[in-house]
Amino acid sequence: MAKVSLLIDGKPVFSLQVEESLTLGRSPDNDLQIFDTKISRYHCLIEKEKNEFIIRDLNSSNGTYVNGKLISVKVLSDGDEIHLGATDLRFEHMPETATKRSPSLEGNRGQTDMTVVGGSFQMRDLTDIYRADISRRDFRRILEKLSALFEIGNIINVHRDSASLLNAILEQIVKVIKADRYFLLLRDEEMGEIMPAAVYPSQEVKEFTPISKSILDQAFQKGNSILSSDALHDERFQHAQSIIVNEIHTVMCVPLRSHEKILGVIHVDSRDPDNVFTKDDLKLLTAIGINSGIAIENLRLYEDLKRLFRSTVKSLVTALEASDRYTGGHSVRVADYAKRLAECLQLPTEEIENIELAAYLHDIGKIGIPSEVLNKPGTFSTREFVSMQQHPVIGYDILSKIEGMEEIARMVRYHHERFDGTGYPDGLSETEIPLGSRIIGIADTLDAMTTDRPYRRRLNIEDAYREIARGAGSQFDPELVRGLRSCLQETYGSVIREDD
Repeated sequence: MAKVSLLIDGKPVFSLQVEESLTLGRSPDNDLQIFDTKISRYHCLIEKEKNEFIIRDLNSSNGTYVNGKLISVKVLSDGDEIHLGATDLRFEHMPETATKRSPSLEGNRGQTDMTVVGGSFQMRDLTDIYRADISRRDFRRILEKLSALFEIGNIINVHRDSASLLNAILEQIVKVIKADRYFLLLRDEEMGEIMPAAVYPSQEVKEFTPISKSILDQAFQKGNSILSSDALHDERFQHAQSIIVNEIHTVMCVPLRSHEKILGVIHVDSRDPDNVFTKDDLKLLTAIGINSGIAIENLRLYEDLKRLFRSTVKSLVTALEASDRYTGGHSVRVADYAKRLAECLQLPTEEIENIELAAYLHDIGKIGIPSEVLNKPGTFSTREFVSMQQHPVIGYDILSKIEGMEEIARMVRYHHERFDGTGYPDGLSETEIPLGSRIIGIADTLDAMTTDRPYRRRLNIEDAYREIARGAGSQFDPELVRGLRSCLQETYGSVIREDD
């Protein structure tokens, strides 16, 4: 007989006995389901052959490793460490006299904190949280809760805007805590109060009933994790009108922590007298609160850096254009038009941000064009026009050398391509042209038409749209032109008839 133990920081947190065979993988059909995205659905098999245990890789995507070496089939020895994806396990022979029992948890007593950071987690005193002998159903439940903690760590690196991050955190809580209402509240810096930032079910946002202030103060002001299994008769909340009015039976509220700072709280409650939150639930929610706080704080730092970067880019571009009375502010206006059009098209947030940044920088290549050509009031000669056509390529060459700006550089290079393939510099057509470049091309033209130039007076925005509409299918993407019409009406209140 043998056992396989899950290791966290080199220490076993639970063990599963192996009598004849044990399958491991991400699918619930396995004997040991492991919630790890780097593990295949059916990853490997441990089975007994005569008096030995053999481990076989089941054609997994990322391989099975024993003691750091990639294997396909290997005889296991006592103490061998198995590595699957981001998960570590240890194989151990057991004396035949060992008592047979259902999967057990083994851990260190005396400490009670749980932490997840960046997808790795530390859990202490698991034997205090769960029974020593557990059923397979309970084992699945434990793994679901561990999975939620893994996911909270993983989403730190996935979500790049606050709304999606907060909703993703709440989704994980809904998976593992049974409640009627779920609230994630953050401190509003302007008002100095905590306000709902994500709520489930979603209709609770519109019909938001204030949560007990005494509960919130305990969690937010004092940093305490609150559990009440019978809130209506809990002496701490006897005068809490929200508990009485909403007939709340059981409630939990934990702080959202980032290091020593409390950013807000997670609050869940239930009206069902048969659904009572336990200390186990509170420990899990507290752990989620710690990791969620870290994720939120990291995102805020990321967003602060992003705002600083974009502000710097905007200032530099504005300074470059300041000397030209006609094109001064052009790139800022193009970025605004491009962003608004991308928003009206309901593109993903990150894509909108990239398009806006590329629009700020779309003419950066003009720093390589002679000033006498740039500032020439009349029409260009053939040689001058060819020189001017190089600015998207120069801009691409500048930006593509900056790590992380490759996609921005591509949008800049192709913003003068035409839908019919007659544009420059590479003669791309239709969807060969990046979507961002097609959007910036429309925004660039719209601003050029609606500002005074040495050779003509500005057009109003409705007439400028009509000119752009005439170029649909030749210069511009027809779908984007239709989107522009809706965008101008929605954003600027322009009245453009269907046949315009």
